[in-house]
Amino acid sequence: MAKNPVEEIVRTLPFFKEFSAAEREKVVQTSGVFEKYKAGKVIISEGEKTAAVFVILKGTVVIQKKVKIDVKENHISSQKQVDFTIKELKAGSIFGEISLISQRPRNTSAIASSNQVVVMKITEKLIEKFNFSIQRKIQNELIHILVERLEDMNEQFIKLKSSKLKA
Repeated sequence: MAKNPVEEIVRTLPFFKEFSAAEREKVVQTSGVFEKYKAGKVIISEGEKTAAVFVILKGTVVIQKKVKIDVKENHISSQKQVDFTIKELKAGSIFGEISLISQRPRNTSAIASSNQVVVMKITEKLIEKFNFSIQRKIQNELIHILVERLEDMNEQFIKLKSSKLKA
């Protein structure tokens, strides 16, 4: 029997490491869970009120934040808004988890940065359709991701602070 190529990709992703083969198959076979984007297309926009987490299956995605910068030094009225790139994510990466968990507006934008991006979009409604075991595993993975991101931010903050102390 031929294996589903999408299921083979999902099997290798860290997000699904605790899922059984049957649970992964159930997620993969769910209608409307996959989306495709071309380079430059916005996947999520900063400020929108949508609750979904995305798993990148193919391609790369840039995470951006709108920031105001001074056009003239020390002139608040002379500011412009620019898109600041926070990170470029590759296949296997997760984004959008904060809005799914907190039910708050998106705090960043995600834009497809390679020719073809394929994501798995997991919404709150979709999670509610799954059995308790799958729901629990998704929840555990989201918590794990948040902890990793918090540790990464703490490490970056310490590096930034220590570099300023040396200056």
